[in-house]
Amino acid sequence: MAMKMKFLSALTGFALAFGLAAGASAQDVHLRLGSPVGPQDLATKYLEDYAKRVSERTEGKLTLEVIPIETLGFKNVDSLRVVRQNVVDAIYVQTFYVTRDEPLMSAFMPHGVLTESKENLKVTQVQFEVLQAMLRDKWNMELVTNDPTGGGQSRLYIASKEPINTLEQLKAVKLRHYSKAGIRAYSELGVSAQVVPSSELYLALQTGVVDSAVYGAPYIISQSINEVTCCAAYVGALTLTPRGIAVDADKWSSLPESYKKAMVDVGKEMLSESMEIWQKDTLEQGAVDKLVASGYQILDDFPIEDRLKIQDATLSVWHADVVQIGPEAVDMYDKIVKALKAGN
Repeated sequence: MAMKMKFLSALTGFALAFGLAAGASAQDVHLRLGSPVGPQDLATKYLEDYAKRVSERTEGKLTLEVIPIETLGFKNVDSLRVVRQNVVDAIYVQTFYVTRDEPLMSAFMPHGVLTESKENLKVTQVQFEVLQAMLRDKWNMELVTNDPTGGGQSRLYIASKEPINTLEQLKAVKLRHYSKAGIRAYSELGVSAQVVPSSELYLALQTGVVDSAVYGAPYIISQSINEVTCCAAYVGALTLTPRGIAVDADKWSSLPESYKKAMVDVGKEMLSESMEIWQKDTLEQGAVDKLVASGYQILDDFPIEDRLKIQDATLSVWHADVVQIGPEAVDMYDKIVKALKAGN
């Protein structure tokens, strides 16, 4: 009887201790939020701002510790596995970093498809939903924020050593492109295209290795490309790649609803702020104004007919790539292209 009483007493004590611990965790929760980039990167600063706002929203009861995973000995390509291995509880997913572990991440719309920046508004939501489903079904992670912008609209220009603003003119010179998909697309259109590392582009333009380059206006300035080219013409736009904070699904489900709401609501607010910056396009326009003020020529845009040819060629290259990945990737492609073509 004494043994039974001791056992019941111990059991009651364990239950009480467990209950207190559970009660405490329901009040004060600490999550480790991984950043795939370094401590000074803008993405890490974004996460730190997010963590600060969530803490304020929950009166300090939910804290998010932002940890650049490189400080733990991991690389950006390890972003998904550090959550699966319980190194961190959540991670800022940037799709282009994680194609090694999840090939489907490479099936999102590539840069160079869009003829206008505003076409992004047709596809951002469907790309986010595809990413959310992929993380939930394949990685047991819940995508709780969506931040695809990163600031300016990132319009693409072809900077050249002589005035060029048509495909026919471009066929007569050598083009530097930043991506393999872009090289293939332009090659299909009869343009001689190649990759040159950004660190070598200035010299390549100066010495005639290439005669033109696809670049955004802020980078034409930051890489001093305006010193070795005369002019630039708008040719297309970068894609707003889906990305956001993904939390281990089991840990997410154990959070109090008020904490979940705080994380989602703060994410929506920051998305709204980011999209407002994107809509104003001050970063891009400021760079263009600075170039013009320096005497650099901003030519008339490439004709829409040429931009549509580039779009079709890039779509063709993208489709060939997703077919190689498999049926799931083709399904992703179909959903995204359907959204892009809606209303055309």
